[in-house]
Amino acid sequence: MRIRQLAFATHDLAVARSQLFALLGLDADFSDPGVAEFGLHNSVVATGTSFLEIVSPFEENTAVSRMLDRMRGDCGYMALFQVDDLAPVSERVEQLGLRKIWQVERAEVKAFHVHPKDIGGALVSFDEMIPAEAWVWAGSQWQDRKAECTGNITGCQISVQQPQKVAETWAHVLGINPEISRTGGVSLAMTDGAMVQFVAPGTDRREGLTGVELAVTDPERMKTILSSGTFSWDGEAINLFGVRISFAGL
Repeated sequence: MRIRQLAFATHDLAVARSQLFALLGLDADFSDPGVAEFGLHNSVVATGTSFLEIVSPFEENTAVSRMLDRMRGDCGYMALFQVDDLAPVSERVEQLGLRKIWQVERAEVKAFHVHPKDIGGALVSFDEMIPAEAWVWAGSQWQDRKAECTGNITGCQISVQQPQKVAETWAHVLGINPEISRTGGVSLAMTDGAMVQFVAPGTDRREGLTGVELAVTDPERMKTILSSGTFSWDGEAINLFGVRISFAGL
């Protein structure tokens, strides 16, 4: 069980794609034709063996276009969890009465999305890959298009009005227990050590996916990129796509 992919929403895919390439040291991505079903086009990039996605609407009145209007700009959009066996996850979702708003079952993948108003915090996808090393949403040769500066997703932050309640719902669906710190913070630990943290909204009152942490594989090059003036680096993180992105091991 791991955070395999995180997605951001933007009005301008070309600009956002260029920014992500510059940040991670990339020169190629994957565009999934399947997202046209939702009135979207996208860019999926590999960082380590996890993935970041940018989605942008090409049709009016899509769920993403409405979200961008509501958030008044680019924002975090979706969290995708890879699980070993989707069946028990599906059973727990149904036990809680959570709505599945999209699902697929093919030889290489089983997956479904849960309505963000039901699970709380964000749109969430649960995915079982066959084989487990694959990730169909990134294309067949994603290993040849990996970021040069960063590795796996090591954490994400979900901002929501009732952090503990939402964390308990996500934990129940995943079949794990939430971890509560001495200061009252609540988080979920993935099997690869990555953490999902749940917090109350900040002063900007934004809810949803508001933070991402990435492992760094080339610290010197990453520092050069962050200090180049292209990004607003405060020594700890940058703000990009309406999300605070930080770098573990930098």
